[in-house]
Amino acid sequence: MKRILVTAGGTATAWHISNIAKEYFKDDIEIQVCDTNDSYLVPAIVSASKVHKVPPVVSDDYTEHISRLIKEEHIDHIVPLIPQEAYLFAKDSDFVKQTGITSSAASLDTTKKLADKLYMYKTLTSVGIPTPRVYNLDEIDPNELYLRKPRLGFGSLGVSVIKGAESIPDDCIYQEYCKSDDYDEITVEVSNLDELRIFSRRRIATKAGVCVKAEPVDNSIFYPFIEKLVKNVECPTAFNVQFLRHKGEWLMFDCNLRLGAGTGLSTAIGFQLTRAFLADIAGIKPDASWFEVNNKAKAVLRVYQEIVVQ
Repeated sequence: MKRILVTAGGTATAWHISNIAKEYFKDDIEIQVCDTNDSYLVPAIVSASKVHKVPPVVSDDYTEHISRLIKEEHIDHIVPLIPQEAYLFAKDSDFVKQTGITSSAASLDTTKKLADKLYMYKTLTSVGIPTPRVYNLDEIDPNELYLRKPRLGFGSLGVSVIKGAESIPDDCIYQEYCKSDDYDEITVEVSNLDELRIFSRRRIATKAGVCVKAEPVDNSIFYPFIEKLVKNVECPTAFNVQFLRHKGEWLMFDCNLRLGAGTGLSTAIGFQLTRAFLADIAGIKPDASWFEVNNKAKAVLRVYQEIVVQ
């Protein structure tokens, strides 16, 4: 039995991981989650074996709390879902080595290359993958619009459109402003196990940066980009990337080196990335049938579920 600790336990991603583990791996995996809220305020409490309250990730004692949890609960593997944890719990980090666990996070080198938006731009351009340009301060035109984006972030948090050289903190970048609505944005879920498999979905509607309505699109458009990425950078077993169309060209504008909040949409339509991800952790070989998408599906929609906690 593998004991897995999932961070950001109150998120839709943690909810999805916990439910998939309960449905398919109840004899192989035990899921525990941690969150800043009390356990009765964390939806995953209905499917996870335990919910732990921890301080915010930016707290000085956050890693101490996680380390204690790992020791007390005999955790084997950690699934970090918070961007700030990318370096803390990288699979080759000092923390992972010292605690003796394994991690689903990328390596430190890959995290620097793809999680940090500044280095992601440099990495993608170096391997020939089109991506929105990142500007230095002295290149800014005072009359042009730019995207202000945190170097480490997720969803739409901290992202804004600015004009000219508006002052921004060192942990943000000036990115090319690509005028694109949700309908021109694509999320590609990637299974990077024994065989590279992808599922591409168009974002029809989003809330707080999370896709809530999507439709499947042709994988063949995006497969060459993903294939080039995994050949040049050591990527994790399950992750997603995002594209937008700008001036007639598809640009890769984000790399999320983890399962995302919208991954459940892909699962619903047949691309069971989370199931394969958990199977790999448990030492179970994923089945090719887990990636058979419902070709009759026109769209996949997310609705809310009411949960009563006693």
